[in-house]
Amino acid sequence: MFFLIISMVMALTLGVVGTVTLATGRVAVPWLRRGVGRPGVWGAGVMLLAAGIAAARVMSFEADMALMLGGLVLVGLSQVLGRPGARQTK
Repeated sequence: MFFLIISMVMALTLGVVGTVTLATGRVAVPWLRRGVGRPGVWGAGVMLLAAGIAAARVMSFEADMALMLGGLVLVGLSQVLGRPGARQTK
C-alpha cells in the first residue's frame, strides 16, 4: 500500500509539472531550467514517465517499459538538443 501511494504521488507530481511545462513553454522546476534546451519535448517526456508510473500496476511489463523508455528518451533529447533559436559558432 505504501508503494502504491508513493507511486501515485510521483505520477501526479510529474504529470502536473509536464502539463505546466507544455502549457507555458517553460520548465516549471527552477533547478532544471538551465539544462533543458527544448521545454516542449521535456514536458512530453515527463508526461510519458508519469503515465508509465501511474499505470505500472495495471499494464503489462512490456507496455509499461515502452512508456518509461519513451519518456526517458524524450527527456534526454530535450537536454541534448540545443535551444531552437540558438546558433553554434565555430
